[in-house]
Formats: sequence, C-alpha cells, structure tokens
Amino acid sequence: MTGLPSLETELNRRAEQGEEDAIELWARYGSMKAYLSREYYPWIQANSSFLTDHGEQHIRSVIQSASALIKKHLSPKPRDKRTMSSLDLFLILSGILWHDVGNVYERSGHAARVAQMTEKIKEIGFPDLAIHRLVVEIAAAHSGKNGLTKARVEEDASMLQGTYTVYTRSLAGIVRLADEVSENRFRISTELLPTVPDENKIFWQYAHSVTASRPVPERNRIIITIELQEAVAVERFLCAEFPSRRDTDGKMHLLDYILCRLEKMNNERAYCSNASGRYGTIDEIEARFALLNGVKRIRETTVFFGDAGLKNDDQAAYPNIMIFDDFYNEHPDWKPERLKEELSQ
Repeated sequence: MTGLPSLETELNRRAEQGEEDAIELWARYGSMKAYLSREYYPWIQANSSFLTDHGEQHIRSVIQSASALIKKHLSPKPRDKRTMSSLDLFLILSGILWHDVGNVYERSGHAARVAQMTEKIKEIGFPDLAIHRLVVEIAAAHSGKNGLTKARVEEDASMLQGTYTVYTRSLAGIVRLADEVSENRFRISTELLPTVPDENKIFWQYAHSVTASRPVPERNRIIITIELQEAVAVERFLCAEFPSRRDTDGKMHLLDYILCRLEKMNNERAYCSNASGRYGTIDEIEARFALLNGVKRIRETTVFFGDAGLKNDDQAAYPNIMIFDDFYNEHPDWKPERLKEELSQ
C-alpha cells in the first residue's frame, strides 16, 4: 500500500495547516493512541497468548485498509463535496483504536466493553459527550450480525467550527470492513506456528495462508491472496466455528475452513457496503488461490465472490450469501479428498 493516502496523515496535515477542529482532534487522537499503546495493547496477547495479533500491528493494518477504502474521500480540496470532515476522520480512527481493546479481559463480548473502557479517559480523548458516544457506537458495531444497527444512519455533532452531519453507520461499516480485510500472516508468528495449541491452530493456519488482503476501491473489490502448502491444505484441525460444515469429531479441513472464512468475508462485504455506500461500495472479492509444494506452484485458480443469491430488501439485515458449495462444484480438483488422492500417488 505504498503511497496510500492515510487517515492519520490527512488529519495531521489539516492540523498543521491550522484548521481549528483538526488541531484539537489530532491532539486528542494522539493522546488516546499513546494511552492504549502503553496501557492495553501490550497486554491483549498476555491475556491470550495464542490469539492472533490484536495489538499495534493489527491497528496499523486496519488503518491502512480503512484508508484504502475511502482514499478518494481524503481529498485535500476543502470544496470537494466528497471530502470527509476532520470529525469523520477522527471518528474512524478512534473506532479503530478501540474496537478490539476489550480482548484484554476476554474474547467473548469484547466489543460491548468499549463504553466502559473509554469512560476512563473520556475527558482526554473526546471533546464532547456526543462525540464520545459516536466513537463507542462505531467501535461496538464491528461484531455481531446486527452490529451496525447500534449506530444511527445520520446525526449531528458540533465542534469549534460549526455543526457537522455525521453518517455514523457508514463510518461504522468502513471500520468493520477494514477490520475484516486485515487478516493476514503478519497477525501471527511463523516461528511459533508449530507450538500453537490444537484449539487455536486452525485460526493461525488461516492467517498464515493469507499472504495479502487489500481493498481496491477503484475496481470496487477486495483482492485476497491465499497460498497453501498441499500437505497442510488437506490437514484437519479442531474448529470451534461453522458447526454445519465441520466433521462429527469437531475437526475441519483447512481448505474447507478457508472457504468458510471467505464466505463470511463476502457476507461482511455485502453487509458493510449497504451501510457505507455513500462513500463507495465494494461489489466483489477476488480470491487468488495457489497450492504449493515448497516454493513451486502446482495449482492455481482465481474466483470472484459477489452478491449472487442475495435476496434481501432490508439493508440493515445481515445477508446470507453461500459460496462454499459453488466453489467445489466449479473446482472439484480442489476438494480435499481429491488432493489427498494426488498426494498419496
């Protein structure tokens, strides 16, 4: 993402050029980020050492993804109607800072702890109670099939330079999709991969298989690159998710799990795009698969997942777009059973 216009860079640029609201918001954002970097991010992994990374590296990645999703709205031209306000930038950045911090206590229900945890520094972090509430709603909306309904479609908030209309649900959709896209092998330690407990291995193996994942808004898509060693692709791991797809012993082939995660990502794409459409939509996922033997590519395919099968008039409802069976119907040579046969020959 070299040369990407950054949310942080743009808010800082406006502050340096003397915009009053940007000066205050940039200072408050910096104080919050320093506080979290000192008091919380280092301890999230300490609470659950084999959770994939939810600290500073992940925060940087989500900021990069969010910046890519809205880069055409980071225009420095003040009269460009597409340009987001400094308050918008602050709300997105703050939502990203806080969205995963509850994991320091417990994974379950971590998004619901944002209000409690932000209460401790609200006087430092937020210029107004209404803005505090908006950040809480945006951060808390990043999980659950009705998460985005926690944020209103439209509301007003005031700063030194006047009153801004904030499309809170759209901003929450940007944060949520950016978080979903930001899963890759940099969230784990490759060296520690063999030592991961059985109940966590499938999550680490999935992250390890994602060599790149990035929004490409000018093409209205997310491009994700999956690379798998053939022996690992057909290996079965314990899986706490997707009960209808795992075997009776609670295990699942890694390749099956990857497809389940891509199916989830595609539903998140559709759900979040419904909410954030005023800032552009992501219409499909381009998934590039490569099966490897060492560094040799032995099989490749590229597939596209979109809205096919989406029958939902309620834009606040969570979609149910199924791609799992379609993938194997169109690419039977990727079925784990077929790959196992080839490996045994």
